Amino acid sequence: MNEQLNPTELGLMALDSASQGQINSAQEEYYGDWLAGQDHLIDGLQSALILVPVQGTLVQAATLENNSQYFYQLIDIAMEQVDSDQPQVASLGSQEQSEVFALVYPLRDTNSEMIALIAMAVGVNREQDLHHALAVLQWSVAGIEVVDYQHRLQQISQDQHGIAERVDILARVMAEPDYPSAAVRLVTELAVLFNCDRVSLGEYKHNRSRLKHLSHSTQFGKRMNLVRCIEQVMDESLDQGQMIRFPQQDVTATEVVLAHSKLSEQQGDACVLSIPLYLKGEAYGALILEGNPDVPFSDEQAELCQSIASLVMPALEDKRLNDRPLWRKCTDSASRQLGRLLGPGFLGRKLFFIGFLALSYFLYTATGPYRLSAEARINSAIQRAVVAPYDGYIESATARAGDEVQAGQVLIHLDDRDLRLERLKWLSEKAKLNRQYQEALAVRDRAKINIITAQQSQVDAQLELVASQLTRAELTAPFDGLVVSGDLSQRLGSAVTKGEELLAVSPLNSYRIHMLVKESRIADVALEQSGTLHLSALPETPFEFTLSKITPLTEARDGATYFIVEGELLSGADKLQPGMEGIAKVSIDERKLIDIWSRETLEWLRLRLWAWWG
Repeated sequence: MNEQLNPTELGLMALDSASQGQINSAQEEYYGDWLAGQDHLIDGLQSALILVPVQGTLVQAATLENNSQYFYQLIDIAMEQVDSDQPQVASLGSQEQSEVFALVYPLRDTNSEMIALIAMAVGVNREQDLHHALAVLQWSVAGIEVVDYQHRLQQISQDQHGIAERVDILARVMAEPDYPSAAVRLVTELAVLFNCDRVSLGEYKHNRSRLKHLSHSTQFGKRMNLVRCIEQVMDESLDQGQMIRFPQQDVTATEVVLAHSKLSEQQGDACVLSIPLYLKGEAYGALILEGNPDVPFSDEQAELCQSIASLVMPALEDKRLNDRPLWRKCTDSASRQLGRLLGPGFLGRKLFFIGFLALSYFLYTATGPYRLSAEARINSAIQRAVVAPYDGYIESATARAGDEVQAGQVLIHLDDRDLRLERLKWLSEKAKLNRQYQEALAVRDRAKINIITAQQSQVDAQLELVASQLTRAELTAPFDGLVVSGDLSQRLGSAVTKGEELLAVSPLNSYRIHMLVKESRIADVALEQSGTLHLSALPETPFEFTLSKITPLTEARDGATYFIVEGELLSGADKLQPGMEGIAKVSIDERKLIDIWSRETLEWLRLRLWAWWG
């Protein structure tokens, strides 16, 4: 029974018919045989079809009894169940003594992707027949799964083979020692792979293509007509920005193939394939393949050649760049950077360059005070040492470091008991000599008188010495000042030796600055130069000073040598204490800022160059 088709059904049939050429012929034949086999296995099969996905669209792979009245109903039901994962059953109506059902079976792989959609119209007399038909269909779809897996395995094998060919050609090209040899190797390998008569590689510069390399040949200068013709083909392909095959059946109206036709005619109706080459988004050149007139290039060959070129060309370009001489690399790099700087775009680079010029101008024109930095320490201008006048013991100490003292104030009292005993000894000796002197004077013994007189003089000297020592047992402050060192409060009763320093006293508000200047900067220092001192204890208070003395003494510290320079404070001495440390900056002169900041580096470089050249 014939039914009138609606426009939707007519459009679907046209789509399916147009898509039939996209299915593998072997698969199409298998699907047809499979449906024919189902006709023998399932009783009451009225009509059937198989839809398979091709490029994201379901197309008819095979049909059975497509003239049946239920065929188009099957199509509608199948299209409604595209997203279903489970078999579906729908009633299509009654027929004499049986009822017709639609069986829709979506066949999916483990990733839930559609393999095939099978739809059947089956007439049954009882429910058991419907279950039997569904079970047969469920068991039979395993064959379609096998065909799909075989097709995928074949596709994977072809892809792997293509990848192996690409990598193999890349390895051969990169094995060449220089760029010209590598380029000739590329076109030669392509000629062998695709059985071409000739393969050409050209570069695109200054809005035109230039032939650079031919397969199996390194010289082609004498064949000027052929060279011009090949370059025109390259230009034609690059101008259109697409791969062109000539001759081909499906030439679009927008394609221009005049140069391709001319080259083909000149080479005996050879088949021509042109592939534009791009690197970093810009036209680089083109590949031209000339083949057998009887064997035109296929889509698979064209895609394989294009993929090989896309893989090899970046590596080939790197080899060309690396083979350039050093002067050429420098020239090209400078030209490229200058073009980016002066040309359009690259705003950040332009702003950086302008900022660099402004900073350079500022550094080479701006001046500032050059101040020499040095470590500084506050020392007393005068120090008087209080020493032990003789060997003895400390009886008491009334002052220690940090105490202010007055002139004549007793600082230390030494134990004088031994001296007093010795004084009594010499006094008794003197009395004894006086008696002997009177006795000798009474008998007028002149010789004995002279001897006793000499002994009396000796005893008087000893008494004077003891008296002097008793006087010096009390050590007093020589002037008003500050005890800057020494603490005898923990040594009471201990022994001291003659000449041992016990305390050090310095006058108040009389200090000098002790500075350490690097030997590399001592030439900048001169007497009467002024400066500013900042101490760690008084960082907010600056102290002005002038240089009073440059000593020839040096001090080694942390692997460097420093000269000792002394300075005289101009004010603020009442706030200071001996031993304070800080940083002193001596004002030298006015200099350019770039000279101040780069002096250390330049001097280090000069010394290194001097040592190297020496």
